[in-house]
Amino acid sequence: MTESECGPTHSEAIDSPGAAPTAAPPPPQPHPDQRTRETQERPAPMLDVHPVHAAVTGWRGFFTHIAIVAIGLCLAISLQQTVEYFSHRHQIAETRRALQQERVENRRTFAAQTRAWRRTVAELQNNLLVFEYLQQHPGTPQENLPGILVWNVSELAFSTAVWDAARESGVIALMPREEIEGYNDLYGALNREWDMGYQAALALVEAQRYNLIDADPSHLSPARVGAQIERVQAALERQWIQGAQMTNLVEDFPDFPATVTRAELRQLRHAPDEETEKLLGPARAQTMERLKAAGVVEPDAPRPAPPPLPRR
Repeated sequence: MTESECGPTHSEAIDSPGAAPTAAPPPPQPHPDQRTRETQERPAPMLDVHPVHAAVTGWRGFFTHIAIVAIGLCLAISLQQTVEYFSHRHQIAETRRALQQERVENRRTFAAQTRAWRRTVAELQNNLLVFEYLQQHPGTPQENLPGILVWNVSELAFSTAVWDAARESGVIALMPREEIEGYNDLYGALNREWDMGYQAALALVEAQRYNLIDADPSHLSPARVGAQIERVQAALERQWIQGAQMTNLVEDFPDFPATVTRAELRQLRHAPDEETEKLLGPARAQTMERLKAAGVVEPDAPRPAPPPLPRR
């Protein structure tokens, strides 16, 4: 049998237009892990939100649009200012609490300074008496002197950390002006008092110079004893200046504890008593006349008060 008799071949049957189409094989499926990776790498669709742009027609629509924008801006600014206002109030409240606590600590330090001042004055007066006795009785053995020499240096510093931090952060600029001035005056007075106390401590150390050579004061020459008396007097003068500043501080800030009195300062300077003041009446009148003539004292002015305490 020939090929023509047996009918069309397989290729002819496929190419024949009347033949039924054969189903194509399914495409290869990706591996499950590959599908998961492709899903993860494919970015999620983003939703773009755009404001509705409506056509502004006429002046009325224009001004309505401007008014809406202005109201929105005002609301945003008002909201921001409200948040800042409450934030500032919180900062001020915290700063005030911290400053009050620091003030309490400084009051305790000030009370300790008052006790130290009185102790130091008593010790220096004792030392002055010992050196004056030694000046009058040279070579007296120290066991026969009317006392021993006592040197105690006290340096108590005030706390200013909260105030310094408030100034650096700018919080104090949010406080009322009167409150700022009050704190500024207080810390200024504390700094001056501490500075005078530091100077008094240096003078006290200077008064001990003799023991760099010999700790026994009876071995000092008359000239060295005289120099020691001057140094002790200088230390007492520094104590007087510090005490005067402490008196000033309490007068300006009554919430601080009681401190050195004016009577103590007058006693330290050996001011004349009332009986001596009466005896000096005629001499004082002559001095006042000279001052009046020089234009220093007003005519018929009352007797001037004691010299003012140092203030800065």
